[in-house]
Order: sequence, then structure tokens, then C-alpha cells
Amino acid sequence: MNYRDVLYRDYSTHFAQPTAAADAINFPMFAEIYQELPGRQGRVLDLGCGRGAWLRWMRTQGFGNLTGVDLSRIDLDGVALPEAVLHQADLFSFLKSSAEHFDVIHAKDVIEHMTKDEVVEFLGLCRERLAGGGRLWISTFNALAPMAAQTWVGDFTHETAFSPGSLRQVLHACGFSEVRVSCCHPVPRSGAGRARQYLMRPISAFCRLVAVLRYGGAGDLDCRPTLLAVAG
Repeated sequence: MNYRDVLYRDYSTHFAQPTAAADAINFPMFAEIYQELPGRQGRVLDLGCGRGAWLRWMRTQGFGNLTGVDLSRIDLDGVALPEAVLHQADLFSFLKSSAEHFDVIHAKDVIEHMTKDEVVEFLGLCRERLAGGGRLWISTFNALAPMAAQTWVGDFTHETAFSPGSLRQVLHACGFSEVRVSCCHPVPRSGAGRARQYLMRPISAFCRLVAVLRYGGAGDLDCRPTLLAVAG
């Protein structure tokens, strides 16, 4: 039996909170991660949309042409966004069979669940589905961050980890000519969340210093925990 058949059947149940609580936590963090939004008339595709938190946030930002894809029927039933077009499908099958082109293709917490061969195939398929001038947004955890190993082993379905440099490398190799990778540490807008962010700053800075001392240079050694790549 393929482990994915078991783990992805109802993936979000093992991690998710009720919709209202999840949105209250996630929306401010999305605003911190995704600071440069395109025109609101664009066609937006969310791959691995789960229960739709990011799609709901995009709706609050004025986007109306929203499509979500996820393998789990149970997760899709929790999207609670009637105007979104939802597809229950394997991401690869959807990208291969779809004739649509999108202005934004988004994949948050997706590529770390793929093998390296699958990552390369996935990025190539995403590039084919982008409209002219469209952008692919990839968000994943930063393997250089403190405690990244806990993130890595904290989900049985993780297959691959990325640093800023390796994420940039594979995007360029897969045909994206414009690639920008940034790092951040999004937290809930609560006292505890802000305290975590504040206390992590010197720890991340120290880890970056150690990396610079070990490898020299500092271009791809940002140790903040979340990676965002924008590629076109």
C-alpha cells in the first residue's frame, strides 16, 4: 500500500483547527508572507488547497476568480467558499489534463511532500499552466532555520527539504527565468506570537553568522523559517 493513500485521505484532520479559528490565525500570517499581490482580476490556482484558508484570504483581498485543487474530498468539503471552483484530483493529473492558464499558481506546503523527481516534474507542469506574465508562488519551510529538523520529521509525509539556494536552483533549472526567493517568520498577531518572533530574531541571526563562518558569503544563508519563491 502507498502511504499517501492512507495519509492524504483526510490530511488536514491531523493538523487543522476549525475554520474560524484557523482563519483568525492564518490571515495575518498570509498578509506577512504575501506582500506583493497581482491585479485582482487575475485567475488564481491554489494547488493542495486543503480546507481553503489561503483561498478565503485571497477572497478578502479582492480576488474572485479562484480555483482550488486537493486530493482529499473531506478537506474540500471544508473550504466554505461557494464561489471558488474546486477539483478533487491528484495535482499532477490536474496539471496534465487542464487546458486552463492561470495568472497565479500557488503551492503552499506542497513541494516538501514530493520526491526530487516529482518536484522537477511538478515545476515543469506549473510553468506550462501559467498565462503570459503569470507567476508561480511556492511557500515551504526553510531547511536552514533553527529547529528545521523538527518541521522535517514532524510530518510523516515530508520527502524533500529546501534552502533558499536550492529552491532558487531548481526553479532556474526547470525553466523559470525570473526567480526571487525571500525568507520571513510569520506569526499570529498575538502577544505570544510577537514574542516568539522577537525572540527568534537573535537566534536566526546567530545561525546565519555560523553559516557565514562555515561557508563564507551570506547570499543564500538566511535562516528565517519560511521560504517564499516567486517565479515566472
